[in-house]
Amino acid sequence: MKFVPRFSALIVTLLLCGQAIAHTPVCRCELTGTDITCTGQFHDGSAANGIAMTVLDYDNTILVNDKLDKQSRLQFPLPKQPFYIIMDAGPGEMFEVDWKDVKGLAPSTYP
Repeated sequence: MKFVPRFSALIVTLLLCGQAIAHTPVCRCELTGTDITCTGQFHDGSAANGIAMTVLDYDNTILVNDKLDKQSRLQFPLPKQPFYIIMDAGPGEMFEVDWKDVKGLAPSTYP
């Protein structure tokens, strides 16, 4: 009889772990003209509209503080200094994109 509660606890734990992994945020950014366009989603492919996005310079000054739109996108002007982007989907659910990882930005963009 002790086996059933332990087995049930194991099943619940595995189900909860699966949900946590399935909702890991992912973000891809690219240069589009003179703007940066970021598209976010969750690891399982679900939309991430409304998720907080913050663009900061390397001194941690906030350059842009916004949310992903209905298409799970954020567009902002190319900053004049090196930057990074944080997608914040809640406690422990963050994804960071450095300017060096933005598709289309040349390494020589910032000295």
